[in-house]
Amino acid sequence: MSPEHEALQVINEDTFIERFGPKPNHLDLSAGFDWGDGGCLFNSTGKEFKHVLAQNPKAIWTVLEGDEGQLFIESGLHIVNRLGYIVTSNPIEDGGGYSVRLD
Repeated sequence: MSPEHEALQVINEDTFIERFGPKPNHLDLSAGFDWGDGGCLFNSTGKEFKHVLAQNPKAIWTVLEGDEGQLFIESGLHIVNRLGYIVTSNPIEDGGGYSVRLD
């Protein structure tokens, strides 16, 4: 585990949206995770994944499914248990790491 993710700060969904500003997926107008401006979920393959990889690494978040089926969003690009990615307008700060619990 990388040092910046050793102690993740848990924030709620509203704080995540307000503080980091998820960007809509302009490549798929029917993408999931729509918080009012269009779906923000990017696929983990093809041109959507290429787009994600071209972004600031500190502005990439991964939607994950936990072992018991719970969904959460974590800062950074993760592979295991990923459902897709979210790119935000505002990057996390150096040394920061976040986990967003979804209801």
